Amino acid sequence: MSSHPYAAELSLALAAVHNASILTKSVLRSLKNHVSAETKADSSPVTIADFAAQALLISSIHAVYPSDQFLGEESADALRSNDTLADRVWDLVLRAKALHASRSQNGLSQHENANAGAQTLKFPASKEEMFDLIDLGGKGEQTSEGRVWVMDPVDGTATFMQGQQYAVCLCLLVDGQQTVGVIGCPNLAFDVEGPLGQSRLHEDLVDEAGYGVVLSAVKGQGTYVRGMTKDGWGEARKVELSTLPEKKLEELNFVESTLGKTSLSQEEHKAVCEQLGAQWPGTVIWAQQVKHVALALGSTDVMVRIPKTVDRFTCVWDHAGGHILYTEAGGLIKDFNGGDIDFAQGRHIAGERNYGMVAALPSVFEKVERAVKDVLARRL
Repeated sequence: MSSHPYAAELSLALAAVHNASILTKSVLRSLKNHVSAETKADSSPVTIADFAAQALLISSIHAVYPSDQFLGEESADALRSNDTLADRVWDLVLRAKALHASRSQNGLSQHENANAGAQTLKFPASKEEMFDLIDLGGKGEQTSEGRVWVMDPVDGTATFMQGQQYAVCLCLLVDGQQTVGVIGCPNLAFDVEGPLGQSRLHEDLVDEAGYGVVLSAVKGQGTYVRGMTKDGWGEARKVELSTLPEKKLEELNFVESTLGKTSLSQEEHKAVCEQLGAQWPGTVIWAQQVKHVALALGSTDVMVRIPKTVDRFTCVWDHAGGHILYTEAGGLIKDFNGGDIDFAQGRHIAGERNYGMVAALPSVFEKVERAVKDVLARRL
């Protein structure tokens, strides 16, 4: 077993995210990239893949670390009140379990490329246990104390439904600090062995035949990317953004949400970009965690998040995991006051504590930060 801190947690997280990634990709392929959704109380969409993936993630981790806590985007409330929906999710879990059993019998395992400390994946034993496991995350509230696994089983549900980019996200917080982050991008066609920063990530850069990539980071140990296959993952490549050539300000590629479909102030995002002489929008990506991945892979250079009001919050599962991928690769992420993002606030990262975000490489960070402050000053 590796002597690196959190080696066992990383190995298990890689296996769990891989398992959930294969499940979500199977849903896309079986439904030919036309996935229907339920509507949650906040009007956002959720699919059978969201529920099933969260059940798989929590089941495997809870079996190994029963005292750890969880916080996830989904709860089982909709499943408990809708037998048809619950049956569809349970069928997905059973299919994932059968596939895992088949691989094990044939001598194949998600752990074949992992650390020796990898644990055997666990699955819910009943539909009711599946509900309870999902609710361990969905009913989770605190992130400030102890070990808490934060997850977004499908970040970017809207683009997932269209067969575009999405992410399966998992992050271990220890006393509110990101410690292990693993994010699977099953649809991302990225050349793991190619030069960093050479390919622009976009919604339709889809790995049609394969299973995309998985990125991981452990605090103080760097960021790595691996190609995913149906049965495992390839060799890890360390991502070091410091090796990229320094860009002029006008060459910076900003990553932006789908135009007009965000509650952030895109007009001010545009103003920041134009003040630096760069073209806006640069790379347009819907899923927040895929934006973090794009930054970590050097496929884009800058992210700004300017809320329209100070009381706006963002969800912790939209950033935990992706944030550590970028910072361990060499990037910086701060709020508008120069503070670190606080992941100990529970389900939300609140504007009162962390107003806005700036993400960029150290070589240009201060210039981007100044441009943001100049734009915000025009509000007065």
